[in-house]
Amino acid sequence: MIARIVVGIVTAVVLSGCGSGVRFVRMDETKYPSKPKNAQVETFPQETMKPHVVIGTLSTEKTLHASFGERSVYDETVDMLKSYARHIGADALIYVSPRHVGEGMGSKVRIDATAIRYLQQSETISSADPEKKDTP
Repeated sequence: MIARIVVGIVTAVVLSGCGSGVRFVRMDETKYPSKPKNAQVETFPQETMKPHVVIGTLSTEKTLHASFGERSVYDETVDMLKSYARHIGADALIYVSPRHVGEGMGSKVRIDATAIRYLQQSETISSADPEKKDTP
């Protein structure tokens, strides 16, 4: 358990310096293939009922500025998280929670989310239970 926490912390530190601006802490040891750049990543403010596995947590922040176009700072920030989610093979982001950080000219929006991958129909959470075995 301690090794898993250390690996998560080291991964977060290494990835936070990669220039993406997204901090990632892996919760699942499985490395999933990246999704195509145009793949849809769903977002949910709460848990989803679709069976899934948690890949890890993501967070990023972006400086607030006057927005006169169609895209808000929130939209741009969520897009950064979605792009990173595709990179790690996630299908969706749950618990997407924005919050205001700082004051005045240094104001930022910070968004935290949990990256998940949907289980295939043949997979179930109970199939991962070693106690349960198929009997003829």
